[in-house]
Amino acid sequence: MKTIKQSKIKQDKLAYLFILPFVAVFVIFKIVPILYGLFISFLDRNSVKKAMSTAFVGFKNFQKVFTSDTFWKAFGNSLVFAIIYIVLRMVLGFFIAILLNKRFRGRTAVRTMFYMPYVTNVIAIGIVFQYLLDPFNGPVNAIFKALGMEGPLWLLSPTFALPVTAVVAVWIAVTFNVITILAALQDIPQSLYEVADIEGANEWQKIRYITFPLLIPTLFTLLTLVIIASFKSYNIIMALTEGGPGGASRTLSFKIYEDSFLYNYYSVGAAESVFFATFIVIINRVFNRIRSSWESRN
Repeated sequence: MKTIKQSKIKQDKLAYLFILPFVAVFVIFKIVPILYGLFISFLDRNSVKKAMSTAFVGFKNFQKVFTSDTFWKAFGNSLVFAIIYIVLRMVLGFFIAILLNKRFRGRTAVRTMFYMPYVTNVIAIGIVFQYLLDPFNGPVNAIFKALGMEGPLWLLSPTFALPVTAVVAVWIAVTFNVITILAALQDIPQSLYEVADIEGANEWQKIRYITFPLLIPTLFTLLTLVIIASFKSYNIIMALTEGGPGGASRTLSFKIYEDSFLYNYYSVGAAESVFFATFIVIINRVFNRIRSSWESRN
């Protein structure tokens, strides 16, 4: 008995030793920056000269944030971006996965091509789409011109810049949804579809009554990840528009970058980050409650 107990203690120590590097990295690069950001949001570090200031100003930085029109405009842009991104990524991911799950010639090659944007450098993608959507010399507007129409200004338009950026972001990330849903589709018993065929069900009815209900747990998990990703829009904004034109595509994550690293408003940027992180946590808590309520009923 003593030998078994000693062996278990040894195994536990070995397990802790293996997870120690991950815990150390997580604490250093996640927990410490979060706590540091919260700490400096209450200090007066809003210039290079005051970068190491310890002057406590309470909620003054939050007051500056909440009374700033540019902050609320950026926050509104983030919500618009998130709505477009979430809806398109979830809907397209679902139906593309269903199409790619069918047997057809060249299916492997098509699946591989869908995966390529997900592993391509975002800046390189930005350069390509800037060329494609160039309103004066780009091939997209050249097609409009050939059809006798005048193409939009795309990324130079205050109306189109944000939606187009969100669509490009979906094009990059939808592959993750497709792969995840494809994996989940393999767990659905084929006998259910065979019975549906015998009953005379069409494709839409099979999707509605078999595929979708059985994928709901997977879709809930994906939706959680997509909601979080929708607010992390800095990379694609930087690659395509840099927040322009005139701040039309400046999301809150991009504004936090500008305030913190371009204008050196470190404490204001930290206050914006605290607000944004709190908002995302609340959104996910609400969504998790909805998910738990659904799961308890089913």
